[in-house]
Amino acid sequence: MMQTYFYLLCLILLKYSVNCAQPYFPPQILFSVDDGIVAIDEINQRAYQSFSSGIKSSEDSYVLKNFPYATPDSPQSKYYVQLFEEYLPHSQCMYGTYWKYGGSTFNAFPSHWSNGTSFEIKNYINFKYPMIKSTDSSAFEDYWYSNGRCKTDSGKIYPCEGIYFKKDTDVPLRSTQVIFDGWEIKQYTRNYLVISVGKPDEKYFNSMPKNWSSICLDVNLGVLYDPQTIKINLHESVNVQVWLPTPPHRINGNDTVIIQWKSTECTDCFTWKPKQLSFNSKNFQERQTLTITRVKDGPKTTLVPIFNGGGFDRVRAENYTIVIE
Repeated sequence: MMQTYFYLLCLILLKYSVNCAQPYFPPQILFSVDDGIVAIDEINQRAYQSFSSGIKSSEDSYVLKNFPYATPDSPQSKYYVQLFEEYLPHSQCMYGTYWKYGGSTFNAFPSHWSNGTSFEIKNYINFKYPMIKSTDSSAFEDYWYSNGRCKTDSGKIYPCEGIYFKKDTDVPLRSTQVIFDGWEIKQYTRNYLVISVGKPDEKYFNSMPKNWSSICLDVNLGVLYDPQTIKINLHESVNVQVWLPTPPHRINGNDTVIIQWKSTECTDCFTWKPKQLSFNSKNFQERQTLTITRVKDGPKTTLVPIFNGGGFDRVRAENYTIVIE
């Protein structure tokens, strides 16, 4: 419906010699924005960005369809991967794979590139409205504005979206958008400084660690419980279903992860069986039963998993606990 409306609008505007070619970024571009550098290579399906807040924080992000240095025949070698590195105030790196069993818990790139478990590098800009080229642009800029109008909290009415280009080029200078920032509805402006148009320099993509698949956290790996918080009376037992959301990694030909548990606040209040569960790429979604029995009264206790194998060595065990009241 919106597309049909846009075509009709263009036919009407054509009568007045208004250009209806929509204003987007070049498919290959390197630019700075918001104290950061962004490299987009839509043609080769890869993007990079680096942001820094003085000496207190520095972070790099990469997303590629064909991610280099991936483990052969792994999901990371076949699907889009997004890698995030933070250097200060503490160093960490993590990655997510976009496939049927995953996605990513983070996204440093435009939200319209991601669709849950799928990803595609598209244009940096994603207008929600058809854009109209102004017939009153300056001598040095071309201005495009949306046919939709938005009202700010100050009472002013602006085009909901707008973008400025260097005159007669596709070099973006700044964009505007009426947004709600959590406090008020206002018009927000982003300024762009284009460094180059065309295929970005390889140095931006070569800066990633070659051993990322072994030193960084795979955010797809984890454990699921049903239920995860339970109440157990003395001499009673509760069954907890345990399974994985995504297959373990295959390392040296072995794709099995073994999970054990340890209790924290009260080390002798509970027993559980079996003592360990194992999952591999074939049974990872099959629910296994962990039976927990209270043998002694005591305080609220947490069972913390202990992982062995399957690439789980970097998984944060404290994120996958069983809470017993």
